[in-house]
Amino acid sequence: MEMQMELSYVFAVVITGLVVVFLGLVLLIAFISLIGAFFKKADQNKKAAKSEKSDAAPAQKTAPAAVKPVQAADDDEVIAVISAAVAMMSETDGTVYRIKSVRAASNGVPARNAWASAGLRESTNPF
Repeated sequence: MEMQMELSYVFAVVITGLVVVFLGLVLLIAFISLIGAFFKKADQNKKAAKSEKSDAAPAQKTAPAAVKPVQAADDDEVIAVISAAVAMMSETDGTVYRIKSVRAASNGVPARNAWASAGLRESTNPF
């Protein structure tokens, strides 16, 4: 009981399959493009609203926030290490540097704990 398929039937099935697959891909590309256009428009609206808000109410200059001193248990050790680094720089440059104060650096970005920093380093290492 062998089944013999006609050649035209085989070609019809193959062509139908290819058309369905490529039509699905075209629809997927169109959908992703529409989503991208939607988010671009939303981003432009946010930027426009932000610029209108900044134009309407000029920003008031405020004094910088008070810098908190380093609150580590081993402040003396940290200062000693910083002093040693500065002394080494002054020795190599041939000039005399002086430390006036030591304070924690703050870029407005919250500091990460050691585990978060290690995870970030591990996930962004090149291969």
